[in-house]
Amino acid sequence: MNNFYLIKNSVMKQIRTYPFLITIGITLFCGYAFVPAATAGYEVFYIGGVRGIYNSAWLGGVAAMVSTIFLWLFGFYLLRSQISDDERLKVGQIITASSISNVRYIFSKAFANFCILSIIASILMVAFMAMQLLRGEDDTIQLWQYVGPFIFVTLPALFVLSSFTIFFDVFRWLKGVIGNIIFFALWIFFAVISIEKPTSLFNALGFDVIMSNAEKDAATEFAMSNLGASFGYYPVDGPVQTFIWHGVDWDFSILTLRLIWLLISIIILIISAMVFNRFKHSKGHTKKKNIDIFQPYKKEEISLKEQQEEYNLTPLIKKSRIRFIPLIKAELLIMVKGFSIWMYLLCASIILLSAFLPLTVMKSWVSFIIILPIAIWSRMGTKEKHFFTKDLIISSGPSFPRVVSLWIAGLSVGCIVSLGVLIRFIIEGQMSHLLSWVIGIMFIPTLALALGSVSGTKKLFEIIFLLWWYLGPMNGIPYLDFLGMMNNYEVFYLISTVILLIFIMLYSRKQANEINFK
Repeated sequence: MNNFYLIKNSVMKQIRTYPFLITIGITLFCGYAFVPAATAGYEVFYIGGVRGIYNSAWLGGVAAMVSTIFLWLFGFYLLRSQISDDERLKVGQIITASSISNVRYIFSKAFANFCILSIIASILMVAFMAMQLLRGEDDTIQLWQYVGPFIFVTLPALFVLSSFTIFFDVFRWLKGVIGNIIFFALWIFFAVISIEKPTSLFNALGFDVIMSNAEKDAATEFAMSNLGASFGYYPVDGPVQTFIWHGVDWDFSILTLRLIWLLISIIILIISAMVFNRFKHSKGHTKKKNIDIFQPYKKEEISLKEQQEEYNLTPLIKKSRIRFIPLIKAELLIMVKGFSIWMYLLCASIILLSAFLPLTVMKSWVSFIIILPIAIWSRMGTKEKHFFTKDLIISSGPSFPRVVSLWIAGLSVGCIVSLGVLIRFIIEGQMSHLLSWVIGIMFIPTLALALGSVSGTKKLFEIIFLLWWYLGPMNGIPYLDFLGMMNNYEVFYLISTVILLIFIMLYSRKQANEINFK
């Protein structure tokens, strides 16, 4: 099997999916939001109260940092199941029977993921070029100022990410939501290391050279020290002082750490190839069954007897009344099925601790509770596509009771996990927190059902929810705190929940009409 065609097929399969288009949309939004106007009231790349003018050097560096940080997050969840998809779609049987080696297959998949990530990063770089012309602070596009950071920072980091997408997909215990949470923690670790300890060997992202160089030039320009370069969301009041930054002088000494991480990536892929079981799940040797040469004649004799008998089927009775309770019960049982006993014991322990711990102690870690049901919520709206029963389920009845029962089941899961928190809020008289929390657990399954119905995959909700949770309830960024622990936005999230529910209903009805007209 030719490696080129294997890579080409993997790339073409991915770019034709809705999650890829959604990622492109998020990328274009980042290209706009991360180059704020002078009157926007916030900054993204901030150096002690000053920033560089929007020239090619500054925006090329910001584009490299944005693509490195956020593609590591969104790109991982977009591409992390390429091998699992081959197994689910029965392509793995062809791979097993082919002459392609494990090393060739693993490296081809990794390089295909690298190509997809590079395409997205290239689109982001072009978006930053457009924003440079739109902001108008410097109308001259210097191509090398964009391409240099792209080659020396972005591409090595994306190759490291590609190796992780394969590594997390060949180890079975890393394939599910546990692997997603582990990688999310890994992403936070690498991002913090790149900002706080740029010379560390654990600096896999590598954009520290841009931050440190820009900070050095800003300190020289304004005759100040310890300005402190930061990357994130920073509200500002009034205009921000600017200076002209000429970019980084790239040389081979900068590449030393990048080459080390490229070598680590190759080692990770080799380990993945050694662990890869080539889609064989059976352990040991199976016993050979004795072949009965008369078996075909016996089957024919049985079939003749069955044809001679008459069968009376129970008539189908159409009921006008919809029974929601059995539907909700069935959806709830499907949701909680398949998890280990340790998961249930952990949830029970969290409920008890939340109910009996003092409120001041509980508030410091209460936001972690909402992470527990992520594996359950992420499956909402995706089971039909995963098990190839979409047409059957949608055509089996009206969409309204099915969507409502699924939404109520998801809401019930949130209420069960949050039972101790709700009881504690009632005992302490914290009605504002109680209201915010209830609206928050209404919003989460609604978001999960909307994203799962549109994308058909668990990954989109998991990445968006984890990032939203980290920025909102954990860090208190305005309008992202859906639990109301630091900021109260009950009306905003209540309206968002209603809008998402209306969208889900309309989308489900559209799907039903499309299937009925096939």
